[in-house]
Amino acid sequence: MDDIQRFLTIMGAIFAATQGIVEQLKARWPWLGKEEADPVKEEKRKTRVLLTSAVVAALLAGMAAVDVFAMLGINGVLAAFKAAHPTLYRLLNMVTVGLLSTFGSPFLHEILDILIEFKQHIRLRNQDAELKLLKLPSGDKDKA
Repeated sequence: MDDIQRFLTIMGAIFAATQGIVEQLKARWPWLGKEEADPVKEEKRKTRVLLTSAVVAALLAGMAAVDVFAMLGINGVLAAFKAAHPTLYRLLNMVTVGLLSTFGSPFLHEILDILIEFKQHIRLRNQDAELKLLKLPSGDKDKA
């Protein structure tokens, strides 16, 4: 369970950092950030944004030396490959993280939405409990 939690935490951090960097790039490069009126050109622009996101995520994973296969528990299968070709193994990790971060973003957004909704639900429940305590007369607090 700790490996999965660590994996989701690292992937979430890479995803968030990638989104921030790509948004900055979109603001500075009109060919990447400016929406096109023509649907064909807009699809090409969206593809460029996706590819840029994948490259940025892969570079972040390479700089952080993220071993996604070890976190997922499948590095035993790739141990011989890692020993024989460490550079290719690292490149494969970078590409995998780039693809997971870019094309797995709807999954990560769903998890974040669930966590935000859960947090809001707890906050509302706590506020409701406080209001009930405030509405009770001073003698009835012992009954609650």
